[in-house]
Amino acid sequence: MFAIVLLGLWLATEWAAAMLGFQPELGPPFAAIGRLPLYRPWALFAWWYEFDAYAPRVFDRAGALAGASGFMGCAAAVAGSLWRARQPGAVTTYGSARWAGSKDVRKAGLTGGRGLFLGSYGGSDLRHDGPEHVMAFAPTRSGKGVGLVVPTLLSWTGSVVIHDIKGIRSGDIEIAKVGGATLVMVDSIRKFLERQRRPRSGPDMSLP
Repeated sequence: MFAIVLLGLWLATEWAAAMLGFQPELGPPFAAIGRLPLYRPWALFAWWYEFDAYAPRVFDRAGALAGASGFMGCAAAVAGSLWRARQPGAVTTYGSARWAGSKDVRKAGLTGGRGLFLGSYGGSDLRHDGPEHVMAFAPTRSGKGVGLVVPTLLSWTGSVVIHDIKGIRSGDIEIAKVGGATLVMVDSIRKFLERQRRPRSGPDMSLP
């Protein structure tokens, strides 16, 4: 936009200088191409202030040409914004995060068929088999165990250490044992609660 406005102003300045015959009173040009003197784009405004009474029509047309370049610059900016808005894949004004596609899934290596079960995409299972950690956040009763833990245990071929805080995965562990995997269950919460329920001594009758 700025380049269009500057170019239009420069053309208006050169046109006004040509209409005035490149007279010495216009001041020295800053450069020349052959016999064509080149003036600074903003020189038009100084000429307009000093010589408008001698050639009003010339400066009126030069001003109209410079003003038209401003409208053209604004039109170009609006057209560029509309064109960019019609390409949602290239717009990053509010961030570049997006949903993954087939290419992203293959690039991440989630279609190997081994590892932690993450879900499905296009009818194929998505599994993570890398050194990175996987953590699932979801509300209660939303299917974390049924959708992620159980499918992973049923297809896991290595050893597993499970920290089952609520003690609801015991049946899933028994199912996973069918595959011959070695499983270690850490059930410290249940053991702690069981110990707390055991009476350690008789009631203290001295208490009110």
